[in-house]
Amino acid sequence: MRLKNSRDVEREFELILKIEKDNDTYIVYHDHITDKLYSGKIKNKKLKALSEDELDYVNKVLERISG
Repeated sequence: MRLKNSRDVEREFELILKIEKDNDTYIVYHDHITDKLYSGKIKNKKLKALSEDELDYVNKVLERISG
């Protein structure tokens, strides 16, 4: 998946999970450069940071998936 990050630089990410809620799209993705997992919000084909409430929501979804 190719997206622009917060610095307006286009990068390739590996999509792990996509969550759609109302009109918002949240993703969990693997960054090949840092070799870590991150979460973010896609808005206008750009990757945005999550607010605390949004991060809590994504974490709750991940907890439910992991059982």
